[in-house]
Amino acid sequence: MLRNDREAHPVPAVQPVLEAKDVHVHYGGIHALQGISLQIQPGEIVTLIGPNGSGKSTLLRAISGTIRPSAGEVRIRGTLLPFGDPQRAVKSGVAHVPEGRGIFGNLTVAENLGLGAYLRHDRPRIAKDLEHVYELFPILKERASQSAGTLSGGEQQMLAIGRGLMMRPRILLLDEPSLGLA
Repeated sequence: MLRNDREAHPVPAVQPVLEAKDVHVHYGGIHALQGISLQIQPGEIVTLIGPNGSGKSTLLRAISGTIRPSAGEVRIRGTLLPFGDPQRAVKSGVAHVPEGRGIFGNLTVAENLGLGAYLRHDRPRIAKDLEHVYELFPILKERASQSAGTLSGGEQQMLAIGRGLMMRPRILLLDEPSLGLA
């Protein structure tokens, strides 16, 4: 069960970076999310914990626009995001690293990382961010010219996280981030 424990840990009144209100998602006749609400303040790290099938991935997909909720709303820094519009979510600063990685196996490691910065135009900063990703995941630098589809599962997971970081997101949604990592 997802809940927001603000009363136990009061936070000063600041505009949330992310706010989801009364989000409902249906998969056919199955009511997968039933009125989930949460707020994330600047600088907060929030973890969703629950068993398989409890709605964690569904909530992340609703926030990132990759599925269309049946009710509710999602706001990024106060701006309402239209449901089912992942491009708008990305432009608002949401990076989603989905379970299953979603890398482009026919592209190189470097090309996959470059896709994470496709909306950016600050080339010097992009180069610094790329070096930072290579510092976090040195194996990716070694394999920069290698086809991403030939990486191990853990290396592909590092690549997916690195690609998300290359966006310099306001909000980084990681679904099963340690899957496949030793």
